Amino acid sequence: MSRIYDALKRSESERDGEELLAAAPSVTELLEAAESRYVQQAPAVAPVLQTAAFEPGGVTVRVSATAESRLVCLTDPGSLGAEKFRVLGLRLRHLRDKRKLKRIVVTGTAPEEGKSLISANLALNQSRSRLLKTLLVDGDFRRPTLAKRFGIGEKLSGLSEHLHGERDLAEVVYKLDGSGLWLLPSGCVPENPLELMQSGRLPECLDTLGTFFDWIIIDTPPMFPLADTAYWMKQADGVLLVIREEVSDKNLLMRAVETIDRSTLLGVVVNSCRSAESNYYYSRYKPESSK
Repeated sequence: MSRIYDALKRSESERDGEELLAAAPSVTELLEAAESRYVQQAPAVAPVLQTAAFEPGGVTVRVSATAESRLVCLTDPGSLGAEKFRVLGLRLRHLRDKRKLKRIVVTGTAPEEGKSLISANLALNQSRSRLLKTLLVDGDFRRPTLAKRFGIGEKLSGLSEHLHGERDLAEVVYKLDGSGLWLLPSGCVPENPLELMQSGRLPECLDTLGTFFDWIIIDTPPMFPLADTAYWMKQADGVLLVIREEVSDKNLLMRAVETIDRSTLLGVVVNSCRSAESNYYYSRYKPESSK
C-alpha cells in the first residue's frame, strides 16, 4: 500500500497546509489532530441509539485474531501498516464531507489480491471513531473469509439466512469483543448467490442497516468472472479497488477501471507494495519511544 499511502499523505498536506504537517512530529499525531478537529466541527445530532429504526441484537462474539490474520489495526496498532490505514480512513472521512459516502464496496480483479484483508483493517480503523459506528459486511457468498480471519468460527448465521427470511436482521449482526466494530457475516453458502442477492431484500436490508451505522464496509468477490460484485456496486456509494503487486493482471485492471462507474470509484489500493519510500518517511517521523 506504499503508493496509495504517499498519495494520501500528499493530499492531506495540501488540504491542511504544510504548517500542520511540519508541526506534527509524527503521522499519528497529525491524524489525531485531524480527528480531534473533526469531532469539534461535527454538527450536534441526537444519539443514534435513540433515533434508529434498527438496533443490532446484544450478541457479542469473542475475537481470536493472531498475527497470521494480518489484522494490524487490531493486533499491532502501532505498526506502519496500521498507520497507512489511518491515513486511508482519514482521507475517506474528508471525502465524506463533500459527498454521500456510507456504503463502501471493497473488491479486486481476481482472487489472492488481499481485498478481504483491506476490508477488515479499514473497517477496524473506521470503528475507532468516537462518533461514527462501523459495520463490516461479508458480501462474498461463494468464498467467505471474514469470520475465519477474526477467529470467530464459520457457522454463524448471517446475511444469507436473513435474505432467505430465516433470521431477523438484528439477530445476525454481531459486536466484535474488544473493538468498536460490528460484523455481518455471509452465513451459509447459498445454492445461487446472485439469485439470492436479486431477490429484492438486499436494498431494504442495506437501508435498514444505514439507520444505525455510519460506515458500512462491504467485502465482495473479485469482479471477474462473477457478476455478484456488479450488483453490490449498484448498492454502494463508493468503490475501493484492491490490486496486488506482481499478482494482479494489467489487462484485468484496465478492464475493471473501465467497468466501474467513475463517479463511485474512490481509488486503488496497492497491496504488498515493496517500495521503501514510505518506510523511510515513517522512520523519520515516528515517535522516539517506538524505535
